[in-house]
Order: sequence, then C-alpha cells, then structure tokens
Amino acid sequence: MLDQQLFSVLFQLATASSFAQRATVWLGVQLPYWTCAAAAVHEWFIRQPHKIPRSLVRIFVPGIVVWVFAWVLKAWFFLPRPIIVLGIVPIITVNDQYGAFPSAHATFFGALAVSIFFRDRRAGLLFFCAALVVAFARVAGGVHWPSDALGGLALGAVAAVLAQFGFNWFDQRARAAAASGIVSGS
Repeated sequence: MLDQQLFSVLFQLATASSFAQRATVWLGVQLPYWTCAAAAVHEWFIRQPHKIPRSLVRIFVPGIVVWVFAWVLKAWFFLPRPIIVLGIVPIITVNDQYGAFPSAHATFFGALAVSIFFRDRRAGLLFFCAALVVAFARVAGGVHWPSDALGGLALGAVAAVLAQFGFNWFDQRARAAAASGIVSGS
C-alpha cells in the first residue's frame, strides 16, 4: 500500500509537465551512462597509472556481477511492473513487463557507489546520491515500485561489501605468497 502511494506521488510529479517528463527520462536513462563515465574518470585521475586497471576492476566488477544476479532474481520472482498493475503508460520504456524486482539499475549503481566508497568516502557519497537519483527516476518513470529501487540498492550494497571482503582476502593471500617467495618464480 505504501509502495503504491509513494509510486503515485513520484509518477505524478514526473508527469506534471513536459519538462518533468524529459528530466525524469534523462535521470533514469542518460544519467547512468554519465555516472559510469564519471566513475572511470574519477579513478583515472586519483590513482597512479599502474593501479588504474586494478581499481576499475574493484569498482565495476561487483556491480556487473550483482547486475547479472539481479536479472536472475527478476526471472525468479517474475513480479509485474507498475505499468501492468496500474495500467499506465510509462515515461521510461522497458522491454519486459514482469521484471520489477529488483531494479537492476539500482542494484548496479548501489554496488558501484559502495565500491567507490571503500576507496574514497567523499566520492562514494556522491556516487550514492547519483544511485538514489537513478533508482528513483526509474520509479518516477513508471517502471519500478519504490521497493524495487530500495531492494536493488540494498542488494548492490551487500554485494559490494562481500566483494570488498573477497578483494581483501585475495590481497592478503597474494601478500603472504609474495612474502614467502611462492609467487616470485624462484
């Protein structure tokens, strides 16, 4: 019930004018591309050149992996989008009518933001704000319920935390192996 009420408020705001509709589409469709580019540029400028590939892996791979997992969950849960339940015409177009939960966009950008947060807190907070904007623009655009967006953000954040533990474990094993001479090839 609260999900539908919050959705209705956001959708009404997004459909209030042609400017609001264009802004919603831009925030829900174009901002994700700009956010990914900004994340790559951010890492490019703050890392030493030899650390950039490793850093890009650490911020993007958790998001990509959990994005795939989100699509598996969508197929498993098979929940209808607001456009089906409410019979509305969405502002943002989607191909699947029953892929509501979780929002793959929110999942990916939640993971991206938390991954960046582990490397740079201030930037991570900015990217989390971008993740919130993208997630709720998708809600306002008529293709997700608020719970889809929040569930996606939470799933992405958990995946990024687990990935960070995995990366730390791998780093410790690699340092231990290097210290014992196993990796040196001698």
